[in-house]
Amino acid sequence: MRPNLTREPIYQRASLPSSTEVRRGAWVRINELFSRYHQLIRYGLVGSLGYIIYVGLLALMYDLALVPFFPGKGESIDLLIFTHSDSLFLITTLIGTQASICAVFMGHSLWTFADVSNGKPLWLRFAQFEARALVSTLGILTLTVNAAVLAGVQHYVAVALSVVVTFTWNWLWDSKVVWRKETDHDDEDQRRREDHRKGP
Repeated sequence: MRPNLTREPIYQRASLPSSTEVRRGAWVRINELFSRYHQLIRYGLVGSLGYIIYVGLLALMYDLALVPFFPGKGESIDLLIFTHSDSLFLITTLIGTQASICAVFMGHSLWTFADVSNGKPLWLRFAQFEARALVSTLGILTLTVNAAVLAGVQHYVAVALSVVVTFTWNWLWDSKVVWRKETDHDDEDQRRREDHRKGP
């Protein structure tokens, strides 16, 4: 009788996942990330929309000059404190910036932070948001870019760094101040104020 020379393999070859399993796993991972960072992702998307609105209005009003009653390009304007060499650019920049701020505020109120209820009136939220936009645009963004350029960083890199710094500041201010979630401590303070108003 001949001996059986066939041997069982010492190890089983690992089966590779199919393309369907890979896609399913990728979607599961994306959903996990979105559920964990959904506010931050929405915040970035709404901010990007604001930038598109700003650039679009600037292109329509300045580059294409579609508003007939605006001054022409290159016309200077005297603002008492200083003179601006291109009044059309100044006007369209201010309009585009304010329209972008309003659109982003509405996007955050209706979508990004729609589930946040802290009892703060809408006008106060908008005032805080407007103040933050002024500080981040005129202050942080400008100072960061100029500081990085003066330090010897190439201006493209300086702009990228300043955008990261400004985005971080904006996110922290908006999530921790403008749309800060109420805590148990806040509820207790509110109850105390109401009890004080009612009196003994």
